[in-house]
Amino acid sequence: MAEATAAAGTAPAPRRRYLVDRGFQLKYALLMAAAGLVVAGVFGVWLHQAHVQATALLSPDPETRALVERSDRLLLGAFVAIALLLAAALGLLGVVITHRVAGPVFVLGHYLKVLSDGRFPRMRTLRRSDELKGFYGTFLEAVEAMRVREARHTAVLEDALRRMRAAVTDHPDLAPAIEALTRAAQERRAALAQDDLELTPVAVPAPDHRTAHN
Repeated sequence: MAEATAAAGTAPAPRRRYLVDRGFQLKYALLMAAAGLVVAGVFGVWLHQAHVQATALLSPDPETRALVERSDRLLLGAFVAIALLLAAALGLLGVVITHRVAGPVFVLGHYLKVLSDGRFPRMRTLRRSDELKGFYGTFLEAVEAMRVREARHTAVLEDALRRMRAAVTDHPDLAPAIEALTRAAQERRAALAQDDLELTPVAVPAPDHRTAHN
């Protein structure tokens, strides 16, 4: 037991994954990047028109024209670089923002998978920056209510089994039912006792049970 505790204490902390739902997050990151390029393009067209009108008023001599063309190339290169940086920044912002939604949804999906396997998930709190805290809290309350209800039903079933075993000598026809109900009670008790063996694949801290009970 001490070795298991020591091993758990030295286990490396899970790395934060920003792309927990690649399709969803990249979709909105690309949309934000494309919106940034569109805004930059509209601004570039307006800037170009203003530049053309301004240069039309300059002297038409070749030296001035060459200087203007050289400055135009520099301005175009700077504008393209700024537009690309803006698109990249908005795309990165889209990944970070959608991560605050995709992370909780990913955790909830993992919990539902655990519940579908007949086990109860190891519940955790969300990160401070995550969204959907209200929905997540309602989900946690629902799972805890399911656990309490399952424990109550299991206790009633076990009590009924004790009464049936006491009466089986007078009613031997109860033996098959007792055997089937015993297996059902054992499965329910195992489901209540067995915690989620997998760590949720998102770095979220475990809740403080002492705080929850206070």
